[in-house]
Amino acid sequence: MQSRTFLRIEGDLVSLVTEVIDREVTLPNLLTELTSSQVAISPRLPTGCRFWLRSGTTDRQVFVVEQPPSRRTIEYHANRRHGAEPTSYRLALPYVVFVVSTIGDQIEGVSTYFRTEPIGSLDATLFCSTLPNTSDDGIVCLGSVRVTGTSVGERIDALVGAFWGSRFNQDLRRHPMPFAGGFRAWASRSRRDPLAALSIRYDPYWRRVRQYGS
Repeated sequence: MQSRTFLRIEGDLVSLVTEVIDREVTLPNLLTELTSSQVAISPRLPTGCRFWLRSGTTDRQVFVVEQPPSRRTIEYHANRRHGAEPTSYRLALPYVVFVVSTIGDQIEGVSTYFRTEPIGSLDATLFCSTLPNTSDDGIVCLGSVRVTGTSVGERIDALVGAFWGSRFNQDLRRHPMPFAGGFRAWASRSRRDPLAALSIRYDPYWRRVRQYGS
């Protein structure tokens, strides 16, 4: 194991950084190392994966997936009466972050958060999502969702797709909507400004990205 210390200059900020190197290989030998049985790596990372974390020597892994700001159509079922139909809303969303943990090849759980700018480091602050079916800790209620795929990356892609395609309801929703007036006001503002969700102040979550790998 080696270590090196260097200066990192970002704008007018100068940082003294010490990094630990577990292993080094030459570029021509990289593919061989990645495909060897001694190196555990997902054959395909999920779409939009910004960080891939491993927990010590266990087979637990964490994938941090970031989706850029966009307008998405969600179905929301506000009424539990038999035969009641959901309402569709097209909402402007900020950066949406999915933190997916796996054990071996199996998905253990997923949490989701908001950001108003891309994740720049493992110490980036996560903000609480205001979407339904998400707890205070960002944990997503998956219900009976089951996904398939030939790799962990494909299964995570399918899981994120299932999240957006699900029928949201009132089972979990702790954090207030970004606009007074609920989904209707949110959708109205979204029609006028596709990036409206980036100007909102969201509640910060206590956990940083780095802590998911510990």
